Amino acid sequence: MSARRDAFLTIPNLLSMSRVPLGGLFWLVLDPTRRSSAPALGVLAVAAVTDVLDGHIARKQGVDLSGTGSWLDPICDKLFVGAILAALHYHRGISFGLLALIVTRELMQLPMALAYRASHTLRSWLRYDFRASPLGKAATIAQFVAIAAVIAGLPARVTAWGACAVGTAALIDYVRRAVVMGRQRLREQGAPSADG
Repeated sequence: MSARRDAFLTIPNLLSMSRVPLGGLFWLVLDPTRRSSAPALGVLAVAAVTDVLDGHIARKQGVDLSGTGSWLDPICDKLFVGAILAALHYHRGISFGLLALIVTRELMQLPMALAYRASHTLRSWLRYDFRASPLGKAATIAQFVAIAAVIAGLPARVTAWGACAVGTAALIDYVRRAVVMGRQRLREQGAPSADG
């Protein structure tokens, strides 16, 4: 039990998990009057730094990137982004339409994840690859840029559409990787592939 806990409580995992309380801190420091965006932007910057450092430190320490951190990091990202978007809507009245553009990837991913969980055939064929891809990281960066523009009160429509485009590309790449992994696994098992 202690070894399992020690394997979970690594510096990269702790950095990933730090984004969850940072989401709560964002609620506290976001100025509804828009007079000062510096504290909220500061929290966003700290979260971005933890997002960069967790993967960097894991690679430097030789941590297995297909282990706990590979699924913990994206979950913490989504919880953090969800918290700050909810705060922006609640405190500043940012429209759901603009916020939806920023999180297009997550909105499209949710029904796909539900279908995956509901279908035994999909689960037996496809394998979820939690490791971040370059496109997945780019989508997260695009989201952070769009959110920073919203926080700062800048025209954010262009950055929101950018986050939407990169997020959609990342999701397509994610599905492509899942299919490639599924086909490879079927070949290794000597089973016929889905396309013949």
